[in-house]
Amino acid sequence: MSETGADAEVVVVGGGVVGAAVFHELAARGAAVTLVEQDRGGLGSTAWSGGIVRCYHDDPELTDRALTGWRHFREFAAHTGESAAFHPCGFLYLPHPDRAGAARRETVRLSAHAPARWLTAEEVDSRFGQLLAAPARGGAVWEPEAGWLDATEVTRGYLRAGRRKGGTVLEGVAVHSPLRGGDGRLHGVRTTSGTVRAATVVLAAGAATPGLLTSWGIEHDLWAQAVQVELRRPATPVTGQPAYTDDEFDVNGRPDPDSGGIYLGHPTGRRVPGAGREPVDAAQSQLAAEAGARRWRWVPGSRSLGGLRAAECWAPDGGGRVVRHPREPGLLLATGFNGGGFKMAPWAAAETARLIGIDGNHAPPPAHDTNGTSR
Repeated sequence: MSETGADAEVVVVGGGVVGAAVFHELAARGAAVTLVEQDRGGLGSTAWSGGIVRCYHDDPELTDRALTGWRHFREFAAHTGESAAFHPCGFLYLPHPDRAGAARRETVRLSAHAPARWLTAEEVDSRFGQLLAAPARGGAVWEPEAGWLDATEVTRGYLRAGRRKGGTVLEGVAVHSPLRGGDGRLHGVRTTSGTVRAATVVLAAGAATPGLLTSWGIEHDLWAQAVQVELRRPATPVTGQPAYTDDEFDVNGRPDPDSGGIYLGHPTGRRVPGAGREPVDAAQSQLAAEAGARRWRWVPGSRSLGGLRAAECWAPDGGGRVVRHPREPGLLLATGFNGGGFKMAPWAAAETARLIGIDGNHAPPPAHDTNGTSR
């Protein structure tokens, strides 16, 4: 790209799964969209994602957003023309006993839209008792048709499909500052390869988002936080292990058929300066093993096969942000999913298109120069 710049209707900053999904959705709807990624798409925090696709959340709004993702990912090839295998393994949510009543009610609501059922404590024991070290005291949510996908494969698929539909991807190009016109409003971004002028900037840079906003002098309440997941191989092979979230003992994960292991995550609670990767923290590994052993029989005696540690973008409400910045009309945030952005990416993409006002019969408006006048 030349120093005189290039024009787009929308520029998406960040080539993780959320940015790639937004890029594909906008291109598929006919928008002139450019995605800028400082590395290679799908190689940031997305590369460490477990790619779990399930529906249940305590908040019905989040359940509905995840339901959009579950439907989309089960038909990924039909939406994108790209192949990405959906690996069914089921999903078990073990609420804190104090939340069991509310979880049961939300499961009943969800069951009208997707395969999901509430299991009593006795039913959990009958189905999963051979795996459990501690019983599910209040019951659990069971989604038999949940599963996972390879997050990098999905992200690269979105990028290829978006290119075919007319979008432009700039990889190995870093965004360093906003491009402002004479009116003070955002009119694109300045990058290491020149400028990209656009009516809307979508910031979907994951854990890099808080640092970018701060460096641009834009107020925000986001932060980067470390996420760490262990991969452990049980001493004897385990069958029937589902993907899981356990809010009683704060553990989560899924089976990994390639290694014969099972992922085991436990919250770190640690804020970090930015999006850089860190080595696995041995003390955190020990905490995860101790928490996991309270729930799962296979954890004691299991062997560590290493782990994954990366930063994610966190927001105070935990629900994710797909909103226009209140003080920057040309800036839209698609971030802050607190480690759960993969399953929400299809909803985030559709919501971004809605907020920008791009439908399927779309013609790009006139481009603008940096003074805000039509060209």
